[in-house]
Amino acid sequence: MLALCYNCASVMETNPSFDPSSNSCPKQSVERFLSVDLDGHKRVFWDALRRKLGAEGLPVFLVGGPVRDALLGLRVKDLDFVVEGDAVALARELAAETGWDLVVHQRFGTATLARDADRVDLVTARRESYPVPGALPEVVPGTISDDLARRDFSINSMAMPVGGSGGEMLDPHGGRDDLSKKQVRILHPLSFVDDPTRLFRAVRYERRFGFRLEAETEQRLREALAQRRPDAVTGDRLRHELERIFSEDDPGPALRRASEVGLLAAIHRELGADVAASSEIPRDTAGPPPDMVWWASLVYPLGAEALGAVMRRLNVPSRWRRVAEDTVEVRRLEERLAVPELLPSEVSELLDGREAAALVSASFRFGDGVASRRLLEYLEEGRGVRTVLDGGAIIAMGVPPGKQVGKLLRRLKAARMDRVVNSEDEERALVADFLTGTRAGGTGKEGRP
Repeated sequence: MLALCYNCASVMETNPSFDPSSNSCPKQSVERFLSVDLDGHKRVFWDALRRKLGAEGLPVFLVGGPVRDALLGLRVKDLDFVVEGDAVALARELAAETGWDLVVHQRFGTATLARDADRVDLVTARRESYPVPGALPEVVPGTISDDLARRDFSINSMAMPVGGSGGEMLDPHGGRDDLSKKQVRILHPLSFVDDPTRLFRAVRYERRFGFRLEAETEQRLREALAQRRPDAVTGDRLRHELERIFSEDDPGPALRRASEVGLLAAIHRELGADVAASSEIPRDTAGPPPDMVWWASLVYPLGAEALGAVMRRLNVPSRWRRVAEDTVEVRRLEERLAVPELLPSEVSELLDGREAAALVSASFRFGDGVASRRLLEYLEEGRGVRTVLDGGAIIAMGVPPGKQVGKLLRRLKAARMDRVVNSEDEERALVADFLTGTRAGGTGKEGRP
């Protein structure tokens, strides 16, 4: 996929009566974009691809999401190309000509070209079959019609010919009509049986676009859940679908819908029973990754046994594990964090080393009380407190190297957090007091706190 910006205002926003089934804008707009608005690395790639298509007459199609979004009058962010022929061979030629990095997925006849932040996926048109429900499909080369027939939903099963392919948009499964009806519809009754990850994608698309599931599609979705079809899917694939939901601009509606229909409970019976409201977690680029905050919010209510079962089922990587475990630990600290007399340094002792995503999630879950404010203060200020003096400076003042240096640094930091000391001179005075107490045969706690 080539991540690009589509310079066209949302027709859905500017024209509430906009009808995708009658829209003639997409092909002209996308062609203009590809021909005029590309620059830098993307321009080099597109020029090379266009020369290839002109010289060899390869049938190449823009498919899926970008066609759907253009028909909806939305910004086209990603481009996928399907080639009736050898997409890998074409990708190798383009990589040699443009200098882009190339990754080949030979099993599926696909290749990814990348340069800096830009990506292009070239896919060989294929037919798929599912010998075992829930497993990855068996793939053989096919036509563009075969390729569109293997896709998840009608709104993702449209194609626009590019280059020398000619012709108008291909829509063999009624995608434009379903866009007009604002519905998500599977292509055949066994769609969720063949690939149960489509259950997650159904609720994600439904909520992203403000659509609804077509009546039979929702019936098939509920039947697939009643038959425990997600049990046949690996944990890695289920986790990837959650990642995609977390990456939405607003994951809340899709998570709530997934909870409502029992999709999260299919992962574990206790998961999703208390999904946070979407308005409670902002997508703050200056904070921890939003996907990890949403993951933390999802597992927040779980006990140790349920949390362990969820993590095993999803085969979570180490970062997910740390965030989840810290989230549950911070939840248990709510009562202690709410004690009015708690000093900032004592808050730091409780929270230092915890994943920021766990703290952000807990701050929303705690509500508007003292504990929530303490978490936010720690995130905004407490974690950034630093002493002026370092270990070398303390040793230079006469403190012997060893464990005492680390302890004294921690005392200095605590004093800084509690505003007992506020300058380098006051830090030095605290160290001097420590040395005076030590030399007098005391504990080193005399003088300043």
